[in-house]
Amino acid sequence: MTCGLYSVWECWWLAPLALLLDLCLGDPKLPWPHPVCLAGRLLARLEGPARHWMERGGAERRPWRGRLAGLCALLVLVSCTGLAVWLLIGLPLIGPLLAVYLAWAGLALGSLLGTGREVLRRVESRPVPEAREAVSWLVSRDTSRMDRPLLRKTLADTLSENLTDALLAPFFWLLLAGPVGLWCYKAVSTTDSMWGYMTEKWRWLGWAGARGDDLLAFVPARFSVVALWFTDRCFRSGLFFVRAAARLRPGADKKRHQAMNSAQSAPGQPPRDEAQSPAGRAGGFHPLRQCRLQVQKVLAGNGAALPWDGLWPGFGVIARQAAGMPSPNSGWPMTACAWLCRARMAGPSVYFGALTPKPWLGPPESAAAPWDAARLLALCALLRYSAVCGALLLWLGCLALSFFSLS
Repeated sequence: MTCGLYSVWECWWLAPLALLLDLCLGDPKLPWPHPVCLAGRLLARLEGPARHWMERGGAERRPWRGRLAGLCALLVLVSCTGLAVWLLIGLPLIGPLLAVYLAWAGLALGSLLGTGREVLRRVESRPVPEAREAVSWLVSRDTSRMDRPLLRKTLADTLSENLTDALLAPFFWLLLAGPVGLWCYKAVSTTDSMWGYMTEKWRWLGWAGARGDDLLAFVPARFSVVALWFTDRCFRSGLFFVRAAARLRPGADKKRHQAMNSAQSAPGQPPRDEAQSPAGRAGGFHPLRQCRLQVQKVLAGNGAALPWDGLWPGFGVIARQAAGMPSPNSGWPMTACAWLCRARMAGPSVYFGALTPKPWLGPPESAAAPWDAARLLALCALLRYSAVCGALLLWLGCLALSFFSLS
């Protein structure tokens, strides 16, 4: 077996190892700069020549010269990034270690959720100005006039939108083309993040990066809805069978009555597992602990519920709502998460001082609940589990294709 580019067709173990490292450890913290920072520095150096060439043609020629200059800068960045990664993973002896590092560093959901929990803690516990500053770490929209409910909704928007950008899209390209493909995608995504704004400064230079990111994330964004649906189905089916098994246990009815009597005798005291559950705290989320507590509640006869309390609306509803977003990709995971968490997302937003019209995603206002700390932590749980389910589905699908193509 050869491991030339370390794609799933050649090296089956790299992608799941990178996923495990990302979800458990977040971004690698090492003495040298993160590869995304290096790509951003190169792009910043390319801005000067690209902008100078764009302005040389005058106002009439600025649109097409700006698009062409942005496209050339993007091609230079992608070529340099891909070549550097290809040379690094091809080094003798340390090439496999560098492949693991680059695959791990290209996935960012673990660090995103960790930062999201820290931002949520500040939103819930710090003064409003500090909460606004914390949310601005993750979003490019104007947070200077947001109140706490809007800060929570904005945090939910960016966390759900980044299910595609932070994990499923880079994981998809890691499977297909190894670290080289992953980092070529990351170069395009970095260009979109830095230049892809509809402002006078970036309208033309950022056109190529924005369109390139839309194209490369087209399939992963729609697959994110499949991952969210599959996760919801798995959890609901699991709870159904656990509840059925609990009812068949001897003495289940007696334990249920005892639990109800104890809850009625002390109405001011929350149950021990609820008081200690992650949904009641804004300081952190521990998925294994929450699963254990949910199973304990079922076996005790107290009943159990999913961390998220919404219902699946159907793929057609999600497609119709997502089509109204300015971005062709961002609305898909946002709409699915909004329905499953029973709260609304998107809506009109202010970017760089200008109001950008966006449709509301999720259930109607009369049926939607407000975003609070518990609902945001449930969203984090949904995103983490969906990332694992979606990545494993992609990995198994690619392995199956590889097996049938060789047989």
